[in-house]
Amino acid sequence: MTSSASPTVPPSRKDIWKMFDRIAPRYDLLNRSLSFGRDIAWRKRMRRHLPTGRPLQVIDLATGTADQILFLLEGEAEISQARGYDLSEEMLEVGRGKLKERKLEHIQLLTGDAMDCPAPDQSADIVTISFGIRNVLDVPTALADMKRLLVPGGKLLILEASVPANPVVRAGYLLYFRHLLPLIGGWVSGDRAAYKYLNETVETFPCGDAFCSLMRDAGFTDVRAEPMTFGVATLYSGIRPEEPRES
Repeated sequence: MTSSASPTVPPSRKDIWKMFDRIAPRYDLLNRSLSFGRDIAWRKRMRRHLPTGRPLQVIDLATGTADQILFLLEGEAEISQARGYDLSEEMLEVGRGKLKERKLEHIQLLTGDAMDCPAPDQSADIVTISFGIRNVLDVPTALADMKRLLVPGGKLLILEASVPANPVVRAGYLLYFRHLLPLIGGWVSGDRAAYKYLNETVETFPCGDAFCSLMRDAGFTDVRAEPMTFGVATLYSGIRPEEPRES
């Protein structure tokens, strides 16, 4: 037997930004080390989904330390405006420091909830959220608000941790996720509860077809799921439909 029983009750997401405030100083270091650097490849995969040939306005929700925005800016797509929103001010401050260091002060990092973003309706060609959708209190509400932010024909891109389907890979993954990850994450960050929360939210969050169904229910079309690294992460994409023309 490789691990304890899986969690049956999802942990509370209420005021979860407070936890991210606590771990903000070492968040990037732990992301890289605990994913063995694979999160870089996953974030780069997302940017390949951005269309080229026209300037894009991008909104990144649960932006944290702005990692995803930075990876998007390094791609071939022309991004005319990028705004990141998060509820954790400590994470945003780390992100602002990174943007200043790269002389990208024109990129805005703002306080905002993924379920009720303060950005105007239809103000983004692309909406992204990386490793944040499982932290919201109400996923359908968040998806509906993401659709509101997009122009008709705009694209939603969601990168999230998932549980591998292959039973052998899954067993090894859960051993690491339930036991080693909280131990290492807690030792480096000083907050073991934060990394126990990580494994519990991933195991109790819908992934694959189940999450695609939530996106379709929210009104997105052309919904797809791309498992990566044996299924330990998944990139979801969907389109806000074009509005029908009046006859």
